[in-house]
Amino acid sequence: MPTSYFPAAKSFDDQNQGQVDVKHSENEGYSKKMMNSIDVQEIDVNLYMSRSLWRPIGARGVFGGVIVAQSLRAAWMTVPDNFHIHSLHSYFILAGDIDIPVLYNVQRLRQGRSFATRSVTATQRGKAIFVATFSFATFSDAVNAEHFTAMPSDVPEPESVMAEDDRVKLYLNTVKDIPPHVRSLMEKRLADAQSVIYKEVGFEGDVTEMLNGATTPNSNHQRWFKTREAVESDDPKIHAGIIAYASDAGILATAAYANGLRFGGDRIGMMASLDHSIWFHQPCRADDWLLHDMHSPRSADGRGTAFGRIYSRDGTLVATTAQEGIIRLSKKEQERRTKQNKSDAKLVIDSSTDASKL
Repeated sequence: MPTSYFPAAKSFDDQNQGQVDVKHSENEGYSKKMMNSIDVQEIDVNLYMSRSLWRPIGARGVFGGVIVAQSLRAAWMTVPDNFHIHSLHSYFILAGDIDIPVLYNVQRLRQGRSFATRSVTATQRGKAIFVATFSFATFSDAVNAEHFTAMPSDVPEPESVMAEDDRVKLYLNTVKDIPPHVRSLMEKRLADAQSVIYKEVGFEGDVTEMLNGATTPNSNHQRWFKTREAVESDDPKIHAGIIAYASDAGILATAAYANGLRFGGDRIGMMASLDHSIWFHQPCRADDWLLHDMHSPRSADGRGTAFGRIYSRDGTLVATTAQEGIIRLSKKEQERRTKQNKSDAKLVIDSSTDASKL
């Protein structure tokens, strides 16, 4: 579960207890855990601090979606109540350390009648780990031009798609020759149950793909997601924050899948987000099923780029996403691909030689 803590600074919540360091109860509901994971506490004017952090199993640092969502929360706390988020653009600079809080310094760049602009710098130990700009707007009462790209019609309903946790359980219970280190990783993932359910479309096939880290190359990737429990709030800020949190999960993997790569095995040496953008088109609930329809147009020079569209279940496009990240092959995979490229080149030369003799 996420590492949780109360800050050393006093708040109204701990007036009666003094300065405390208390872990939240393990019986605390997923809804409350989710809201806590995207929340921040004000410690000074324009200065906020994380309430909790989470590092995925096997990751180098704090989950990027946590930092994006908490930055959004901090920025949103500095704008009038009639403003809503319509876009954010961010860069990940350093991996976040789960052992210390993240500080969020908000700059109020502009406050207009229709638009407000904020920048946020997230720091740990005095160093910037993340920077972002946020643009907020008021809702328009005017008659506006409106259209959106339709949701793919061939996507299975979420109830017919296996959740990631259930798929891992199935693998553990049915496959006997899983390497010990892979089995250990799967068991740790199950024990680290999170507040968002993800259901990847098209990955109910052969488990051997998961074990050897390879898959059939496909530049398209879709996943359903929603919170594990109903969110105990109707506040659009909460639901937008959860969508920001979840939007960082799986989008970079789209570029890996386009190259026939999957997590597991020994083919990927490193993957990490470099930047992340979201355009929020319409408020929606994060505890109803949402489809993240993703596509990767390009990967090169150790980086992959992916774009996504987030649809509500009724087919409305509610957000658009974009991300570029590091995708480095392991040394073994580099050697494997170098050997394959030489073999392919030899086949081309031999075919050309045979053709010239005709």
